[in-house]
Amino acid sequence: MSNGTAPAPRVLLLHNFLTPYRVPLFTELARRFDLDVFILGDVRKIRDWPGTAPEDAFRYRHLPRIDLSFGSRYNVLTLNYTTPWALARHRHDAVICCGWDSPALVYAALHARLTRTPFVLWSGSTPAEQTLVRTVSLPAVRALARLADAWVAYGTRAKTYLETLGADGDRVFRAFNTVDLEFFAAGARMNDTERDAFKRELGIQTPHVVLYCGNLLDLKGVFELVPAFVDFAKKREDVTLLLVGSGADEAKYRAHFEAAGMGGCVVFAGFVARTDVPRYYGIANLLVLPSRTEVWGLVINEAMSCGVPVLTTEAVGAVTDLLRDGENGYVVPPRDPAALAEALTRFFDEQTDRAAMGRAARETIQPFTISRMADAFEEAVTCALGRGKA
Repeated sequence: MSNGTAPAPRVLLLHNFLTPYRVPLFTELARRFDLDVFILGDVRKIRDWPGTAPEDAFRYRHLPRIDLSFGSRYNVLTLNYTTPWALARHRHDAVICCGWDSPALVYAALHARLTRTPFVLWSGSTPAEQTLVRTVSLPAVRALARLADAWVAYGTRAKTYLETLGADGDRVFRAFNTVDLEFFAAGARMNDTERDAFKRELGIQTPHVVLYCGNLLDLKGVFELVPAFVDFAKKREDVTLLLVGSGADEAKYRAHFEAAGMGGCVVFAGFVARTDVPRYYGIANLLVLPSRTEVWGLVINEAMSCGVPVLTTEAVGAVTDLLRDGENGYVVPPRDPAALAEALTRFFDEQTDRAAMGRAARETIQPFTISRMADAFEEAVTCALGRGKA
């Protein structure tokens, strides 16, 4: 962002977790800004991820916290009690907050307002989030959203939602949510011999593979995927369902498949380190993401970068920007096992050109790069700095 004479603006970004898929973005933003990243929570409490980044990638710090649990590791209120002091110690040219579901994020937004620091709100929420918490908190969320000088949205649906909260559409920039595409594409490249060997290692004996990659939870639609695949597999014995991930509901899914006599065509791979995940896309014909709700769905980006078409639901935020039904994947209603089974049947029908769908998937995702995502942040910060505070 520097023009060679003026220094890059000093920007503070607050984010809930330091996840592997955010490291490339933060690294790119550090090339454009004098960037500080404050991490509010510990990702290791919900995922088996390291929660760290390379030392020379960008400056970051984990703010001290107290976690209040409400029944599960996914329902936690994080209190970063040193936030006021951390914000007061350094003056930044702009502040970016990712969302509003933490007291520290709300405080940072108010701090920016009080100190006349340009404030950018980054959000992935969509109109599909019809939860009790969202309904109750909507007035506060709307008030917080209106404090911003510019907004960054995960994609088209998130932009629409921000506008319903009062954001000025001309100052909402779409930083399309994405991953390091080449990392996944390169890791998925295998010749036939390597692919067959990996399938044997996993115990897969069929020529075709449907991949699910994520937490094994009802919320992710696995509850609907189980009967859908059982129904589909009664007609096709040449397809294996490969589930990569773990979760609280795994035992009941295993029991259901065993009761249905599907043990031979369902493989539970368990948790897989991120560095190894691309290999699973390398043996997949189709990714299925049947979520009941999902602000984006980064596994869609991952799969498409590997040339794997996607079957997902209308509740997934990425659908509007990435999916073209029947061309690079399929979109079905959420909570609908029959629709999932029908789409699986369509994909594996002899009339379907699966190779063409794979090529279309790869072509679709190519523009959705980390660099393009960072461009939107740069535009938003420039916009916010230009508005300033009177």
